[in-house]
Amino acid sequence: LCVFNVFQDSIDASKKLEEEFETIERKREELANYLCEDPSKLSLEDIFSIMKTFRDLFIR
Repeated sequence: LCVFNVFQDSIDASKKLEEEFETIERKREELANYLCEDPSKLSLEDIFSIMKTFRDLFIR
């Protein structure tokens, strides 16, 4: 019974993590569209780089 609970908790945590990844992916696509970029070509790292560049230029 205890092992089953551990497995079930792990499965539940995995499902929640997958939902979070799906949410991040949707937000990445929304932000790419907002920036007039192709969502299939713009990675999350690219978005962070764009935001950092914007921030650096804005602070100047």
